[in-house]
Amino acid sequence: MQEVAPRPSALVLTDRDGTLIRDVPYLSRLEDIALLPGVAKTIRTLNRLEIPVVVVTNQSGVARGYFSEAFVRDSHDRINAILAGEGARVDLFLYCPHLAGVGIAPYDMDCTCRKPRSGMLKRALEEFSLLPERAMMVGDSLRDVEAAADLGIAGYLISSGIPSSATLSPRIVSSFSAAVEDFLTEKNLLLPERSPNVS
Repeated sequence: MQEVAPRPSALVLTDRDGTLIRDVPYLSRLEDIALLPGVAKTIRTLNRLEIPVVVVTNQSGVARGYFSEAFVRDSHDRINAILAGEGARVDLFLYCPHLAGVGIAPYDMDCTCRKPRSGMLKRALEEFSLLPERAMMVGDSLRDVEAAADLGIAGYLISSGIPSSATLSPRIVSSFSAAVEDFLTEKNLLLPERSPNVS
């Protein structure tokens, strides 16, 4: 009888550019990938706690013809290679290559995976068999927290100020690490070491 893997206690969903790695508009060179401060250490902590880390990222550069899906996959392999050097890993990468109205075929479409829609987040919840209240989403755009709010997932916005939105009340944080620490503290999931850059 095949052993069933235990369900994780929580799930961390995260944007990519400007959240985990330095924001380079329409990133198209692997050598431009650089982790932001504290990211590797925080992901290593999550790995030790057996809490999956899932990247959910819009990649409209594919639809615009700036780079291929193969490059997006290569960039994710590169991110995990850099993390591996720090004893960490992202468990799953999900991306949306679509953009309606300006994209090239077959990517010119109105999909449910492009944030602020919640298709990628829903897929991640299904992948790990978790309810929304056991998950968090962090990103540097209102699109990220809008996608989270649609499913009832706690949304964290990396920002230096309060965004102007009448419909959203995201938790404002200074970094990926600060968001994760707040979430783990709220869920009573103890950190074996303190994350850096926590406000």
